Amino acid sequence: MYRGFWVLLLGMLTGSMAMAQDNAGITGKWYGTFKHYYGDKYRMIVQLEKDAAGGYKGLMELPDLAADEKFDLETVVYRKDTLLLRIDEVHFSYTGVWDPATRQFKGISSFGSDENEVNLGRKEITREDLYKRPQEPKPPYPYYTEEVRFNNIKDSVSLAGTFTRPAAAGRYPVVVMISGSGPQNRDEEIAGHKLFLVLADYFARNGIASLRFDDRGTGKSTGDYSNATIYDFAHDVSTASAYLKTRRDVEPLNVGLLGHSEGGVVAQIVAANNPGVAFVISMAGVGITGRQLIDQQMAIQQSMAGKSDSFIVADRQRMKPYWDLLASDSNIAVIRPKAIAIIRELYRTSDETVKKEMSENEMVNNAEFSPEVLSILKYNPLTYLKQVKCPFMAINGTKDIQVDATTNLNAIERALTENGNMLVTIRKFDGLNHLFQRCKTCTANEYGELEQTIDPLVPEFIAHWILQLP
Repeated sequence: MYRGFWVLLLGMLTGSMAMAQDNAGITGKWYGTFKHYYGDKYRMIVQLEKDAAGGYKGLMELPDLAADEKFDLETVVYRKDTLLLRIDEVHFSYTGVWDPATRQFKGISSFGSDENEVNLGRKEITREDLYKRPQEPKPPYPYYTEEVRFNNIKDSVSLAGTFTRPAAAGRYPVVVMISGSGPQNRDEEIAGHKLFLVLADYFARNGIASLRFDDRGTGKSTGDYSNATIYDFAHDVSTASAYLKTRRDVEPLNVGLLGHSEGGVVAQIVAANNPGVAFVISMAGVGITGRQLIDQQMAIQQSMAGKSDSFIVADRQRMKPYWDLLASDSNIAVIRPKAIAIIRELYRTSDETVKKEMSENEMVNNAEFSPEVLSILKYNPLTYLKQVKCPFMAINGTKDIQVDATTNLNAIERALTENGNMLVTIRKFDGLNHLFQRCKTCTANEYGELEQTIDPLVPEFIAHWILQLP
């Protein structure tokens, strides 16, 4: 509905700059927020002023992006109660209608194909206004925390993190927390949720120490994330474990791993044939191959979007040559040109809706060939799970649309037990999503809308399991 409305309004743009009227006093600053895929919220500041021709010119600022991005508005149209903005450079457009009751423009913004409801008002929005996170702990904490740094000498990476333990002196079981895909800070902050901070807080209050650290090339850690694979991340985690065993407040025989999503895969790699790992906790970890996972994720998302089974099967077949190529053992230098050729053919055979949203070159430029993604696509959990002999807990939410609970938990359990590991705990949490939040629509873009960071049953279950280990 919105896209059709936008196309209709675009027809007004021809010659409209000269016809613009200032019948509501729109000069000055306007504040709004827009969302990304996981529900991450970003502030948008639009500053408008009159131009020499009697129309408007302006600037859009995105203060929460890394470079505090600012862009000149290429088109500003104000007619009666409708405001139109556009920046072709970043494929941005905004259409808003004045609402006198709330004294703001209510409308739709788009960055490429990503559309959001955005209201622009005069009230300034601060960073603290973006999210309400009642579970996030605030200092002073009733436990001990320490900023630490340890070095992965093999890869010349220095990792920075936070060590947390109960306040009383002593030796404690400790958990190394391993974040999911993409460059993450030590709190695994997603859409304003600091999952690892909340877990560390619960653990420290219940007799368990923890170490969480910034991914290489992120936060205060050095290194290059963009060229790293899951095996490089495993080296970082092994370094973290070795560092912990040098501390006098850690029980060196009770150093375990907790991995979320892709972090669960990294934990599998580190724990395989490694007697130095006391236990593993896999939160929404993968039990099927990376190649199977991509088909599964696409099917779940398309089903939630209302696509028919026949469409899902046909689309899977259409995409098969591309994903098979990326998951092959061929070198990236060999893969890349072949993959780009497939993408171009996919674009040419796409329907007109896709072609209106992006050009062929944009689709090519959006293709993901990072070492991280390729290493996941090629990954086979069975290779590593059959070598894990320590106590292993695998948990997931039944509403997870990124890592299907039943398929992956069953695969993890089968791989472990068939190879003689009888210390396996499998648990599905009903009604929880990929972040272990109790969800409503349970889509990925709801993550940021939910105030709950993690259902309280989950850290309670994990802590109890750790403390009862022999």
